[in-house]
Amino acid sequence: MIRWLIYLLALFVMSVIAIFITPLLPLFARPRLGPIDNNHGQAVEPRLPHWLSWFDTPDNSLLGDASWKACHDGGYGSQVGWLYRNSLYGFKWGPIAAPMSEPRIITGDPTINRNNGHYGVLRIRMAGYWQWKCVKPIGRTGRCWMINLGWMLDDADQKRALFMFSPRLVKLR
Repeated sequence: MIRWLIYLLALFVMSVIAIFITPLLPLFARPRLGPIDNNHGQAVEPRLPHWLSWFDTPDNSLLGDASWKACHDGGYGSQVGWLYRNSLYGFKWGPIAAPMSEPRIITGDPTINRNNGHYGVLRIRMAGYWQWKCVKPIGRTGRCWMINLGWMLDDADQKRALFMFSPRLVKLR
């Protein structure tokens, strides 16, 4: 828990920095081969230089994933919007991520999700890392609380678990 709180403080400091520098980041972008569409392909598209990788999305270019590209023109404003939407993804996947190597202890229902209307609580522990996820509907409003804290340990196919601090009020799908 102490490690998570320290990382949360680091994320807060970096988030304040990101608020101010994100509009400048696309000015540093250059076409480069890399992953696109949430790591489902490769293409030469605009990406930040390696020294700005904490602000980049490691699984997409600045043009975004397929659903973002369908609604945005790929210009400067679109790239800034993508970086705000996915703020500090490289930081969360990099230095403050958890290595996925140990067996996980799962308590609760791993299928909870706002997309399938399956509500509940999930807890996962793994070698000093943890995840607590709660999906709870709010009456008949068509909305729910979706809270995800710790590291995203529920996807065992990843090599690293994304650092999570995600309390959200969202629409049910």
